[in-house]
Amino acid sequence: MSTRQYRASLLVSLIAIFASLHTILGLVPGIWRRWIIAIEPLEGIILGPIGGFLSALVGSLISNFIRPTLYFFRLGEPIGALTAGLTYKGKYYIVLAIYTVMLVAYFIHPLGRELPAWCLWDIYIAYAFSTVSPLILKFFEKKEREVKLFLATLLGLEVDVLTRIFFLIPIELYKVLGVSKEALVSWWIVGAFETPVETAIGLFVTLVVGIPLLATLDKSKLVKYPIT
Repeated sequence: MSTRQYRASLLVSLIAIFASLHTILGLVPGIWRRWIIAIEPLEGIILGPIGGFLSALVGSLISNFIRPTLYFFRLGEPIGALTAGLTYKGKYYIVLAIYTVMLVAYFIHPLGRELPAWCLWDIYIAYAFSTVSPLILKFFEKKEREVKLFLATLLGLEVDVLTRIFFLIPIELYKVLGVSKEALVSWWIVGAFETPVETAIGLFVTLVVGIPLLATLDKSKLVKYPIT
């Protein structure tokens, strides 16, 4: 078996494994996004942007089939894994572009300018991190693995939230759902407290699991990640 065939076979196997974990965690209730926050960043970091996207997409499709929700919202999961992978690979300008496009689209929409802007405070922080990530990594170069893991997790989980907002407001899914402006204001205020808590939990779990996992992979040299 050639090296290319081996990596392709390894990628398919790992996508299947991570998609299975994503499916299971996608069925476990969380504050809002269920427990996919515990696996989504690692999908992108280990499998890479493309592999992570495919794994999260398959996992979210299956879990959504088992326990249906509005799937447009759950498209944030593969975008989150993709962004985590891009961040870990140092593709900061692409990550910045993803955030910028969705935030600009949100504030161009009339309703985006009417809803309480402060409620997206955690997304603003993530956006700020996306602009200075290279400087942060350079400053903490002795802790490169840990810093890259932190940045990938933060930016991946927050872009998941932003993607859901993008579908809800600029794509106007709120009209399909029949949600009033008053109800959206309530959602925004509640989300201003819930989503940062979820991100904090996701960060904690990913760092606790990810640091030793990546250290083991680096030491064993069994998997050269990100694979894609």
